[in-house]
Order: sequence, then structure tokens, then C-alpha cells
Amino acid sequence: MNLIYMIMKGSFVYYILIFYLIIPLVRRPTNKKIWLQGILFFVLLTVYEYYHNYYVRFPDSAEHESIPVRTFFLTSFFLDFIEVLVSVFIATLVVSNEMRRHKSELEKEKLKAELAAIKYQINPHFLFNSLSFIYTKAIKSSPEAAHAVGLLSEIMSYALEERDEFGMIPIAVEVAQLNRVVEMNQIRFNHKLKIKYDENIEVDNAQVPIFILVTLVENAFKHGDLTDEKYQLTIELKVTESKIHFWVRNKKKKGNKEPSKGIGLNNVRQRLEMMYGSEHSFTIEEDEDYYMSHVAINF
Repeated sequence: MNLIYMIMKGSFVYYILIFYLIIPLVRRPTNKKIWLQGILFFVLLTVYEYYHNYYVRFPDSAEHESIPVRTFFLTSFFLDFIEVLVSVFIATLVVSNEMRRHKSELEKEKLKAELAAIKYQINPHFLFNSLSFIYTKAIKSSPEAAHAVGLLSEIMSYALEERDEFGMIPIAVEVAQLNRVVEMNQIRFNHKLKIKYDENIEVDNAQVPIFILVTLVENAFKHGDLTDEKYQLTIELKVTESKIHFWVRNKKKKGNKEPSKGIGLNNVRQRLEMMYGSEHSFTIEEDEDYYMSHVAINF
């Protein structure tokens, strides 16, 4: 029974150490919450071991003297140290294997993206020269139309600008792009769209993959009924020291709808999975009338 107890306890301790404490710390070593959870875990484990040894295995006070308290705590500290070393070694192997597999998948996806870009690319200089020409012609006769062209030019510049291999950008840059998309759609629909945008950014160094947030908002413009004052398009962004939350809620459009194959949302889902794995969630909730998407990212 003691052997079975030791195996079960050891399995539980190592499982918690490796998958709930060490691996998250290897990925995010500055996360204070995980450090506190680790300290609390070892305190509770030591208290449990003390109770089990002194009141379960050796319930008689005479038998307590065979294991002095000081010896117990020194032994517990030494064993805990060994357990941490073993867990760090295993966790490092697990994370390294995940990173190698993740890097291989990213390289394959990058190659696919490069091939797709070659297949569908247009000359950026031709695009910007054309937009500049249209802007110049429209500025006198229709300043608002010219402004929309200017916004489109900025959006295309944002999309075509060179990024790192992971396509990561500061959250503020993606938010600025999101605001351009909102403004251009307001012009498109004669400023009749009912939109509520809430933003709470506590840190400035957070980053996201390019177009992740914009794609979800564009999906609402494409499929949502955004002219009802009671059911506005609601966009909410919250960025803390360790997490990004982004919600988009809208009323569904009735009647004829724009055709869609869900490519944008599938692209968002795949990119989040490749970039963050288990450190993110992407959920969609909908019924007959309403639609909500939510992205949560740990960083």
C-alpha cells in the first residue's frame, strides 16, 4: 500500500509541476501569478507531508521522536529541490519538442503563403499610383470619397508592408488599422452604422498577429445588421500585463446575405493555433439573431 501511495503521489506531484507550473514558466518566466502558485503548491505539499508523516504513519507521540521536525523539513526541502530539477528537465524537453514542431509548421505555412502571394500578387507601385491618381481627381469634387480612397491606401500599405516571419505587430498599430476600417465603412454606409467601441489597454508592449482583430471586425461589417440603435456593433478590447481579450458582437443581417466561405475566420483560427497553441482561445457564440466572437491570448 505504501508503494501504491508513493507512485500515485509522485505521479500527481510531477504532473502538477511539469504541466501546470514549469512549462508555463518556461514559456512566460516573468509571470508572477505562476510563481505564487508554485510557492503555494509547495507550502501545501509540505503541510500535507507533515500531517501524513506525524499523524497518519506515526500517530503516537513516542514515534514522532524517531523523525525530528528539523530533519523532516530539511529532507522535504531536499526532495522538493530534486523534484523541481527533474521537472525542469522534462518540461524543457517538452517545450523544445513543441517549438521544433511549431517552427516546422510555421515554415510550411510561410512557404504556402509565399506561393499564394506570388500567384495572386499585384504590383504595389501600380496600386498606390492608381489610388493616388483617384485621390487627386476626387479631392475637389468629393472630399469624403477622396478621404475614403486615402484610408484604403493606408489599409493596403499596412497589408503589403514587410513584417517579420511571424507577422507580429504592436497592438496599437492593429488598433489604428481597425479604426481605419471602421471609418471607411462608416463612409461607405453614409455614417448610419451604430458602433460602440471600448478599449482598455494597460500595457503598450503587447503584440498580435497582423489582421487578427481587423478580420473579426470586417466579418461583422459583412454579415451584421449594424443600423439598429438598440443592437449596436460592439467592439471591446482589453489588454492586461499577461492577456489580451477581444470581443465582437453584432446582430445578424436578415434577407440576402453576402456569399462567404469562412476563409477569414478559418485563417484567424489557424494562425492563432500556430502562434499560441494552448495559450489562446477563439470562441464563436451565435443563435438565430446574434453573433459573437471572442479571442483570448496569453503572452
